[in-house]
Amino acid sequence: MKPEEKIVSMESYRNSKETEVTSINDLNAKTSQDISRMALLLALLAVLLAGVLFFKANQNINVLGTDIKGIATKVGAMDVRMAELENLPAKSKRMVMGTMIMEMAQKASYLSTQLDNPEQAAKLLQAMELMQQAKPAE
Repeated sequence: MKPEEKIVSMESYRNSKETEVTSINDLNAKTSQDISRMALLLALLAVLLAGVLFFKANQNINVLGTDIKGIATKVGAMDVRMAELENLPAKSKRMVMGTMIMEMAQKASYLSTQLDNPEQAAKLLQAMELMQQAKPAE
């Protein structure tokens, strides 16, 4: 290289710096626009996501409301069944009493066939008929 080639004039250096400064300003302006566009895009995505989540939550709440109504009807049916079970001891008591009365009537019938005195046999048959009439309804 020749020594003249190594020398650079100051004016050419300054001109290149001034053009670089304007390009840096342009670059900063363009970067600001790009950042604002990205921010706007992110904001729109956030609004879209919030809308989707809102409608999904609303749908889930509607499903839960339907499930609660179904559960309420099932609870009502269970209450009816529990009321029936509360009456079960009285029902079983009537069944046991009816069985005991029928057993006593059968014993009276058997005894009436075993007695020699017809008056006593007639009274036992009469007692058997009374016991059958006293049998509680199931």
